[in-house]
Amino acid sequence: MQRRTPEELSRFLKAVDRHLERPERVVIIGGAAAALHYGAQRATIDVDVATTVSPELRSAVLRARRETGLELPVERSGVFDAPYKYEDRLRRIEGLGLERLHAFVPEKHDLVLMKVLRSYDHDLEVIAEIHERDPLDLRTLVQRFRDEMSHVVGDQEAHRLSLVLAVERLFGEHAATATEEQLSRDR
Repeated sequence: MQRRTPEELSRFLKAVDRHLERPERVVIIGGAAAALHYGAQRATIDVDVATTVSPELRSAVLRARRETGLELPVERSGVFDAPYKYEDRLRRIEGLGLERLHAFVPEKHDLVLMKVLRSYDHDLEVIAEIHERDPLDLRTLVQRFRDEMSHVVGDQEAHRLSLVLAVERLFGEHAATATEEQLSRDR
């Protein structure tokens, strides 16, 4: 699967929009969300969504692939972990001139927390890129983790460690130590 640039993603979504006959709502997550709304330049291989891909949207995606020559999978993510109230904070993708495709992405702190839990190298690179372009608020990041991520299945200690490591990368060692102490008090 070939990696696609933010420009290619934009061109593809515009083609999807042209091929829709009626409005469709989609919540884009992952690397595509980071590229389309937060200016991350790291290429991605797909468009993961948190919403169901309707038959009409699937048809528009197929026509957009033929029109653009871009083989971009658009699929509902089988598994993704998001802050409990992330849907209340969704941001609409603006600036693409989309008329029928109502495309939303998680708010940046929510998207970063989704990527922190995975903590693959490319996820950490995207997180750093988002922070570099529009700095994250450390207090918001840690508070959402504490208040809205306890429902996430898996090793809670590993999740905490992933957040601390991300905080160290973004805000430095002192902030990471303070975050680790704060999270330790929650246990």
